[in-house]
Amino acid sequence: MVSKIIIKAVVSNISIIDNPWGEKMIKLDLTEERETPGTVMIQKGGRDDIAREIMPIVSQVLKSMPMFGTQGKVRIPRLTLYLTEDEWDKILNKPTIGEIIEIELNDKKISVRQEE
Repeated sequence: MVSKIIIKAVVSNISIIDNPWGEKMIKLDLTEERETPGTVMIQKGGRDDIAREIMPIVSQVLKSMPMFGTQGKVRIPRLTLYLTEDEWDKILNKPTIGEIIEIELNDKKISVRQEE
């Protein structure tokens, strides 16, 4: 049985790091953007009317705060790839930040390619 999993990820970071031997390596971080769930209020008892009235106000306050109002999306790390400088130089069409990359898992093979 062949099962295939495809993940669409975004290049969120490209940086140069030093490995333990002092060699430069290129680090590619691939993340998946997902919508954050809306604010949930659970109310026990007969106060449902009050909760319905204040929920829009609470939502607006949370959206106006910098740490909560980040466009309703969160980035989830999916794959980090480390390449040597030689490997990076051999890539003709280098990925850029914001580009969509397709990660395919198929039996014992993992492939990473730029979305067409």
